[in-house]
Amino acid sequence: MARTSSFSVSIDTSAVEGLARRLEGLTPEAIGALAVEAINETVDSAYALGRKTMLRGINLTDDYIQRKMTVEHATPKAPKATITALGGRTHTTGLSHYGAMQMTKDVNWSNARIQAAGHKFGKWPGWTQRRGNAALGVSVDRKASGKSVEVVRGQRKKMGPIFSIPGKKDNDGNLVLFRRTASGSAQSLQGPSVYQLFRVAIPMIYGQVEEDLSKSVIEVAERELQKVLS
Repeated sequence: MARTSSFSVSIDTSAVEGLARRLEGLTPEAIGALAVEAINETVDSAYALGRKTMLRGINLTDDYIQRKMTVEHATPKAPKATITALGGRTHTTGLSHYGAMQMTKDVNWSNARIQAAGHKFGKWPGWTQRRGNAALGVSVDRKASGKSVEVVRGQRKKMGPIFSIPGKKDNDGNLVLFRRTASGSAQSLQGPSVYQLFRVAIPMIYGQVEEDLSKSVIEVAERELQKVLS
């Protein structure tokens, strides 16, 4: 089953009771439109706040997070808005999205050193020309020395025995990171997914969203009241 993260809020309607009598001239349809307007203003601000909260410490891009979330706005027939972080296998977040970098180090014998010592390339396996590995981002006279990722912003860490396969890239063009299982097969590595991050962010933003919704109801009602009284 696909897993998602979403949430809803309710408001204290006592704050609008003072406006009720002044808005008696409005039709039920107009009142419903006010509610839809307030809900949609709030869901948009909640969406922005949720993404900002998730990005505060996690090294993903806002563009990536938006690709993994949906916002459904309220309508007069369905006065309910929903923010959903998509889940399931197709919406996991590979560790490669977290600033994965190929680490390298100098080879013991560079091309220049081999030639300076009078050795000829190909004469002995140790004297082959150093070509690096462009597909993995390894330059000439360098060799691969592990991978590093930065899941938490500012905390780059070198990983253990992991590797990449030339041509195997995620949807952002990063080389996918793998590790070897006990059976010898290659297993791709995953980082925190957007739906997991959103689940953590929900209790952090819930109070603010609830407050914003209450304020938005008052504001749209007051705007409509000004139209009625003008």
